[in-house]
Amino acid sequence: MDIAELDNLETSVQDLLSAAEAELQEQRLQQQRDAYVQKATEEIQQRLNPLLEKIEMMLARYQEEGCPDTPMRQKLEAQAAELRRQLAEAPILAAEIADRQLILSEERLLEGRESEQISRWQKSLRADLLEMIAEQTDFYSATDAAIAVKGYVQDLKAIGALEEVVEALMAQINSHSEEGPVAKLRGSHEQTLNFIYNKALENRSRVERPPNVQPRVRHRPSEKPPNPYDVLEGKVVIFGGHDRLATAVRNRLRSSKVELLWCTAQDGLQMAEQLENHIHSADLVLIVTGYASHALTEKAMQAAQRANITPEMINTTGMIRVLNAIEVGLKTKQLARYMNQYSKPA
Repeated sequence: MDIAELDNLETSVQDLLSAAEAELQEQRLQQQRDAYVQKATEEIQQRLNPLLEKIEMMLARYQEEGCPDTPMRQKLEAQAAELRRQLAEAPILAAEIADRQLILSEERLLEGRESEQISRWQKSLRADLLEMIAEQTDFYSATDAAIAVKGYVQDLKAIGALEEVVEALMAQINSHSEEGPVAKLRGSHEQTLNFIYNKALENRSRVERPPNVQPRVRHRPSEKPPNPYDVLEGKVVIFGGHDRLATAVRNRLRSSKVELLWCTAQDGLQMAEQLENHIHSADLVLIVTGYASHALTEKAMQAAQRANITPEMINTTGMIRVLNAIEVGLKTKQLARYMNQYSKPA
């Protein structure tokens, strides 16, 4: 096993541990959400029930005393009806508030996980750049390395490695210089890099075939910073969930090639009928049961059955489980297509 394989193994294990930690935290967030819904519903009931009882007692007095249908009595009846409506919708209102908070918490959780992955990638980039600089065997190629380094200034600054890389670049240039240490610190390290970068561009303009020094992908798992959703492609049809959940998932997949068709609980059965026509051509069909009516779930199940497709059922109101289901489902499809392609006889 060489260094690159060890780096890839270390990265994969770290990503796996990070994903496991995110799953545990997502589970805790879901439990907190459920507890909040129950508590908020009870609080609404505790505050509104006494008000409804008082109004109903007053209406009973109107009835006992044979009071006619006065404007005041009509106001009391209207207020009683409004309180009954709010009590009936208390669980829905509490769920909406809890789900809004759940999405925000999951956003922070995913951002933290992505920051860890990007930080590991940036540290691997540092190693690739230092090796690239060390491999240059003449003055001009060592100077040309500044062009590649400049493209990663922000990544190096993020992990506090810009100074180290620029110092290594100056040392390599000076080691191949016939005129002594020509690469010197000029202001800050970033200003020094800019100066060397401009010299490298001048060198390139003077020759027909200039060098193009670039770091190899040795320590990094990929050339670009990691995004688990960039590589995803396919058609996904989802039934259930709420509008805020759909928006959050769409935002996460915006850089992918996923065609996402979604009928939320708020969209209703008419929208579900339109999506039925897409089920037969979908790579993945999901039903989010944590926030879907029985009628919508049944309609989606029947449509999938007619298309001879088994949908995946997800009992959640958050986006992490939905994103995981999409990622795993589409990657499994991609792997199956890849295996089928290379298993066919020539």
